[in-house]
Amino acid sequence: MKNKRILFYSGVFFTLYSQPNLAAGCNPASCEENITVVSKTPAELPPASGTASRLSLTAKETPRYVETFTQKEIQAQGDRSLADTVSHATGMSGVSSPTLSNSFSLRGFMPVSWLLDGLEMPGSTLQLGNPSHYQQVDILHGPGSALNGLSATAGSVNLVSKQPSFVNSPAMLSYRLGSYSTQTLEGGGGGTLMQDKIAWRLDASGSDGNSQVQHERNRQSRISGSLLFRLTDETTLTLFGDKMNNSSDNPYYGTPLIDGKVQEQLRGINYNNLTDAKIASHATALQAVLDSDLAQGIAFNNHTWYYNGYRYWRNVERYRYSSASPETVNRDSWGDLSHKNTLLANRSSVSIDHPLLGFDNRAVGGIELQTSRFDYQKNGFPGSQDVPLLNPPREPFNAETNIGRSPWSRVTQHQYAAFMEDSLQLTDRLSLLSQLRFTRLDMDWRYFTPARSESQNRSFLNTGVGLNWDITDGTTLYASYANGKEAGGDIFFLSAEQTHLPLTRSQQWETGIKSQLWDNKATVNLALYQLRKNNLFTPSGTVPGELLAVGQQTSRGIEFSATARPTDSWEVTGNVAWTHARFDRFSEGSPPESLDGNQPAYVPTWTSNLALTWHPIVPLSLRSDLRYVGSSYNDSRNTQKMDDYITLDLAAEYKLTPKVTVGTRVRNLTDTLYAYQRTYDGQALIAPSRTWEGWVTVWF
Repeated sequence: MKNKRILFYSGVFFTLYSQPNLAAGCNPASCEENITVVSKTPAELPPASGTASRLSLTAKETPRYVETFTQKEIQAQGDRSLADTVSHATGMSGVSSPTLSNSFSLRGFMPVSWLLDGLEMPGSTLQLGNPSHYQQVDILHGPGSALNGLSATAGSVNLVSKQPSFVNSPAMLSYRLGSYSTQTLEGGGGGTLMQDKIAWRLDASGSDGNSQVQHERNRQSRISGSLLFRLTDETTLTLFGDKMNNSSDNPYYGTPLIDGKVQEQLRGINYNNLTDAKIASHATALQAVLDSDLAQGIAFNNHTWYYNGYRYWRNVERYRYSSASPETVNRDSWGDLSHKNTLLANRSSVSIDHPLLGFDNRAVGGIELQTSRFDYQKNGFPGSQDVPLLNPPREPFNAETNIGRSPWSRVTQHQYAAFMEDSLQLTDRLSLLSQLRFTRLDMDWRYFTPARSESQNRSFLNTGVGLNWDITDGTTLYASYANGKEAGGDIFFLSAEQTHLPLTRSQQWETGIKSQLWDNKATVNLALYQLRKNNLFTPSGTVPGELLAVGQQTSRGIEFSATARPTDSWEVTGNVAWTHARFDRFSEGSPPESLDGNQPAYVPTWTSNLALTWHPIVPLSLRSDLRYVGSSYNDSRNTQKMDDYITLDLAAEYKLTPKVTVGTRVRNLTDTLYAYQRTYDGQALIAPSRTWEGWVTVWF
């Protein structure tokens, strides 16, 4: 493992060091030709999206570590899912799996929050969406409670919808064909319906394909659209709609480990091979945004969200191998369950851009109201069956159990909040950002089996403060503090006995530097942080089955990312993260076993990404993506270790005409066999083998 890490970072150093020399042979005349750009230039600042601030601050003006993946970058990376997109982020690791749809780790903690245009969305269906429907994907590292109330300690992923515009957007149609008969069709465009009065945007996508695992098939369809109305010279109204459907036959839940290791011979075997095994979901998201300039420097914004999502499962999920019976595998947990999420929210705010005590000042304040409901049905996961290791029988679900899902719980959440934020320009080079949010949370849990009801009302205050110092025109030093609130477990899945436990508390201290160098041909971002979380759930040492909110975990780390374009023909983008996460106070089991000093599960110490893009001639683009994920543990006891791995993807794209582009990509070029996540004890998800895809994109 150590040799792999040395090899990887040696390669990173060699690649970065050698680019000016490699590019030296470029003909100056040809280098001045128009080049197909596959990602934003280093000097380009991503548009403000409300991920880390509601004051329209740029990334440079924000004293937090924030990453943005534009749609051009998403396409250049070949991302087929949002999981693909966020995996390129600094320090991010994990995967979306059938049982753990939000098992992403960042800064030593998991999960992350998922936001749609600045509001956290419930459930897991949204995360399955095709990333081509978004203008950009932003990632805030660390707590976001000063903006969003209840929010994941690790960070937040904000999905920013494509916006309609009065500037016509060319229509695009793209078709991809790949290994295992996978096919994807995407298209979109926008324009005006009435000159300077109504603008529109429409995007659609669909995909269908199998995988390396027996019988697995995945299908998705999605359509999203928006209308922009210019009501007056000062007022606009934007309406958004999004409809998504997903379906997976015989979804892959993992492979049993033998002697703690994945085995090559089991790579393609699907133990969830029931004739009617399935996961399906559908979701609808609606938004209305009203913007109005009330007076010089004063603006009003009202944003309304509605979300409805439904997802159901019917599978056998858990597989266990025993050396005492080496020819068989025990599979159990025949799960028949469903989740239904509904949410309605409204946020109103007024922003003021006006000097305060002689200093330039921007401020925003407002209120937020939201209500959500979660309905959970399940069958209790009955059934157990011993099957041949290499040839599990294919049979219907009811061959093992006739127990179907029934109502289990209903959870209702009401959230009321008032917030304010201020950016004060103390000098020409020094600014202070302050954030404050007061949240009132009313929770009601209704349990059907057995019948029981619980209610809790909580109020809490979250703050954030940061200082920015522009030491030069291109370099900014910053320092910030933020605190957060989060449930000790998923708040919608707490047992009746857990509902009385307090929310967890988190505190983050961060300092860093953001710089544009080399005549704006390069950017560098560096952050150092300490993130601590209190009130982790741990078992009582005196009352069996009782949980206490007394645990604590601390994470310290360094995150670094850089982009360089030494010539018009070369671009290098990379990041590296070191994470030191440990339990300060934590225990598991009955009787409780102290795990103080252990490393939390699914948290690798090192992660890194390196992308190199080369345009040897004007129409041709060649790209390589190298990814390293260090070893981690699959359990809090640190007894099950998952090996580190390196993957390499290669891609080529050629512009046949100004409006037609063709390309090809090979993923996992070396066909590396590795596990990238655990689903249950004794089983893990084996990553996809080497795959190929080709595509053609046409602009109209």
